[in-house]
Amino acid sequence: MMKTIFKTIILGIAVFALSTAAAQDTATNIKRVKKEQPTIALGAEITQDTVGKKHHRGLKQHLIIPKGEWQLGAQLSHVSLASDNSEFMLLINGLNANASITKIAPFFAYSYHNNRSIGMRLQYTSASGCINSAELDLLGNLNKNIEDEVSANLTSLQASVYHRSYLGLDNKGRIGVFADLALSYANRKNAFKFDNSASNQYARTHQVKLSLHPGIVVFAMNNISTHLSMGIGGVSYNHTELKDGGKVIGTRDYSQAKFKLDIMDISVGLSIHL
Repeated sequence: MMKTIFKTIILGIAVFALSTAAAQDTATNIKRVKKEQPTIALGAEITQDTVGKKHHRGLKQHLIIPKGEWQLGAQLSHVSLASDNSEFMLLINGLNANASITKIAPFFAYSYHNNRSIGMRLQYTSASGCINSAELDLLGNLNKNIEDEVSANLTSLQASVYHRSYLGLDNKGRIGVFADLALSYANRKNAFKFDNSASNQYARTHQVKLSLHPGIVVFAMNNISTHLSMGIGGVSYNHTELKDGGKVIGTRDYSQAKFKLDIMDISVGLSIHL
């Protein structure tokens, strides 16, 4: 009887020791699996699920922006026009005019998925135009001389939230194209002057816009990229108030949908990837 009890105790201790060792090995393997991080291979092809889809254009999706990446940067744009180098003023003689527009837009973004990111952009715009003198001759039937100075100035502050989708084009993760879908709010002030006369009248516009901006991105270094984007229009709602000395003397509300290449909305940007 004592031998049976003793054998049972020894067998129980052995089983307990073996189960403890197995549990420790399993926990060690789980820890090793948790410590192992997947290797990010820029330019690697991302498989696409095409089951049940009628059309597939055969584009290969390469990784160019990995999940979890932060982007900081800015976009710059400057356009300057003058009457002496313009080819579009064929009906105006003796024109002395110039115009310029400058845009500065810092931004940041976070990549929530491979080749997908969401970000925020702030944009400041300053534009001015001036006509000092001009002589309009429309096919000999209409003649009009402008001798006094006419000028216009625009300042705008815009905030936008955008979603960007990338398409990597090479297996090195260096070149890709993207498309931005942006929802923005802009506050603009337009002032118009004639003959250098002092005027307190100006127009204040509030705009809400949903727009599309495609572009191309190139990585000059591993963590630095440059990109070129262009606006091709969108849908907007505008509320404009005409003010004189701070007092509202007129209002206008309108909406528009316009889709075409906007040469005044082409920007070059630089991004730092963290």
